[in-house]
Amino acid sequence: MRSIPAAALSLALLAVTTANSAEPSRAAGSVFRDCDDCPEMLVMPAGRFVMGTPEAAPASGAQAAEADAVVIDLPHPFALGRFEVTRAQFGRFIADSGHEPRPGCRNWEPALSRFTEDARRGWQNPALPAAALDEHPVTCVSFADAQAYAQWLARETGERYRLPSEAEWEYAARAGSTTLRPWGDSPEAGCDHANTYDLGAAAGFRLGWPDSGCRDGFADLAPVGQFSANAFGLHDVIGNVREWVQDCATGSYAGRPRDARAWEWLGGCHHRVQRGGSWLTPPAESRSAYRNDAPAGEHTDDTGFRIARDLDLRGAGGEDR
Repeated sequence: MRSIPAAALSLALLAVTTANSAEPSRAAGSVFRDCDDCPEMLVMPAGRFVMGTPEAAPASGAQAAEADAVVIDLPHPFALGRFEVTRAQFGRFIADSGHEPRPGCRNWEPALSRFTEDARRGWQNPALPAAALDEHPVTCVSFADAQAYAQWLARETGERYRLPSEAEWEYAARAGSTTLRPWGDSPEAGCDHANTYDLGAAAGFRLGWPDSGCRDGFADLAPVGQFSANAFGLHDVIGNVREWVQDCATGSYAGRPRDARAWEWLGGCHHRVQRGGSWLTPPAESRSAYRNDAPAGEHTDDTGFRIARDLDLRGAGGEDR
């Protein structure tokens, strides 16, 4: 796979920093927090970009949509979690809401050399990392768990928190780039930027697929914010954990909304999209445009999420979202 060719750059991502913020503190690039235990939110600018990879290799399932590159307009700024939601933040939600995630988590079992569903595991005691800290991203959470967290946060703060759409996610991950990854095309150049399946992970977890060819300093999951931010200021958009987004899984982008709304069906859907790859994904899956799908009820020890929030544009010449 290659980066978008010059001929396609006329349609390429134009990160137009035309934020219509209602207050100076909501200017593009500003960071805010709605409560002491709330995630740090980073304001994304309004803009336009090409979603997908025009010359993507043929694929099947949800991965096939990547080749259906489409131009997406983001008419308003929005806020996105600067980091993935942490164990401490998710724990406060569990304590306050009474939400009970389904027990069990799919994880790599070294003794069996395969992935296995372990009923003993859950978000509180994932198999990895061995010593889970409050600052690690929460894992072993389903789409329903992530959505429940967003709904609880919205109730607690009175603000419009939600999961991001996959168009918003890719726009934010690219941060103005048109290359395969926010830092460029080469996975070997990414070990300062992302926690993926590197040489260290390959030494400890022989998974049978290519590694990044460099060392990122973590053999498995890393606490949030350990790697360089992308050009918008977001951390860990590539690697660490796969991130649930709101969209239903599709095999094509044909017909999807062109204004970055999530694409969903009446009555919901059984499979949802995940973005960004994780600490155990190979280079081919650790890219801005790569999309994975999973059953909405699945729990794995390399899947988490980050949160989005609509901004109030009243009083700034924009309509209220």
